[in-house]
Amino acid sequence: MKTDFPQRKRSFGELLFRYMRINHLRINELACQIDITPEMLELWLSDDIKNHDCHHVIKLVSVFKLNDEQRNELLSLVGCYRFGVLLDLYKNENAFNNTLLAQKLGVARITLKRWQDGVVKRPGCENVAELATILKLSPERQYEFFLLAGCTPPVIPDPISGRKIKTIEIIEMNRPSTDQSEARIEVKQPEPVPIPGIPITHPCQFFGQSAVLKKIRWAWQQPSALRHLAVIGERRSGKTSLLKYLQYITQTPQTDLRSEQPQGWKDWLPGDFQFVFIDFQLAVMSKPETLLSAILEQLGLPIPKSCDLINFSTTLAKRLNKPTIILMDEIGRGLQAPDLDSQFWSGLLALTKTNGNGGMNGKLGIVITAPKQIQILAQECDQDPSLFTIFGDSAHLTALTETEARDLINSFSHALSEADTDWILQQSGCWPALLQLLCDARLFALEDGDTTDNWKTDGLERIEPFLYLLNK
Repeated sequence: MKTDFPQRKRSFGELLFRYMRINHLRINELACQIDITPEMLELWLSDDIKNHDCHHVIKLVSVFKLNDEQRNELLSLVGCYRFGVLLDLYKNENAFNNTLLAQKLGVARITLKRWQDGVVKRPGCENVAELATILKLSPERQYEFFLLAGCTPPVIPDPISGRKIKTIEIIEMNRPSTDQSEARIEVKQPEPVPIPGIPITHPCQFFGQSAVLKKIRWAWQQPSALRHLAVIGERRSGKTSLLKYLQYITQTPQTDLRSEQPQGWKDWLPGDFQFVFIDFQLAVMSKPETLLSAILEQLGLPIPKSCDLINFSTTLAKRLNKPTIILMDEIGRGLQAPDLDSQFWSGLLALTKTNGNGGMNGKLGIVITAPKQIQILAQECDQDPSLFTIFGDSAHLTALTETEARDLINSFSHALSEADTDWILQQSGCWPALLQLLCDARLFALEDGDTTDNWKTDGLERIEPFLYLLNK
């Protein structure tokens, strides 16, 4: 028996016509509902247009009442199946405008718009996690949302059904090799543009903090007796960027770094070290088994079916053969997690002992970031402060020097005038986050051909939520 339609992939115009027919909509009616002209809709139907405006295309989703599978098929046919488009869609579904959503997230409106427009394709995984919470995404939607943003999802499809979603807490990784040297991150050279609101993605984007880096080198000078360090800094002071720098620096060729890098370390590099990055801003890290599984996964080690502290420590004891640093970002979120109680922290931190009595013989070090001293933070979170005395060393993040700030400004593709540079230095107090925002506002105006000083008003509006940094 012959089918009515050939078994081939439908074009966008064919699919659009099908949904119009199902919903009994005429061209004029649909064009009005999605805010385009009837003539433009006719071009869509005839597939005579190549570049579709995704902001209009996503309106078809609500008009046709498409499920997520149908939606993704439609968006994929016109190149609109991407993070920014789904962000725009979910924002509308939750009745947010850009101003309100940006305020809830703590970023500028223009930053949110650049994510939606695809100007910035990777908005930072901590931002993606917070958006998923604000927008109340289901596990299925979280999965694709994280993937499209280039982030590791906190949930994964069930390998049996392919549909059911579960957390990664008991997944045993099937990998061809458990050689730790193969568990490396590819660090790509970034474009020389500002990165407002997100951590660095490459060591060459990191400036300053030489005093902090010198402390870190001192703590790591004996690979068989690693010391532990707490990095203290306000929100947006650069804590995550520092950890990303530490994670990436040994995997980046010297030719891809700036001439003065690695700053504060002279000719020394922790070349034999391996690093694990844990972001406690991700809700999935609030469970012991998912946290421990994530550490083993990043080290390229097998994950036990029951990844509790006993099996975790047994795996490390058998396979940890080089100095290892666990970078824990925003540990305050971890201390607040009910399942990460004092018993858990006591067991985990005991692994850092330098002797053989339950420890890793000094080969395991921890760097944490926090907004205040860890003992104070622990007490505020109803944890036992005495457990965290191993973080005897602490380092405080500060603003850049004027020379370092000028180096950051001069690293971008478009040179700024001396007057613009001086104004940006004065308004930012040389804090990297504020420098990035102000430079982004200036470069955006230059690219847009705007020769007025309106960019200054925009820049001051964008840094307003973070002016507390200037009081430090």
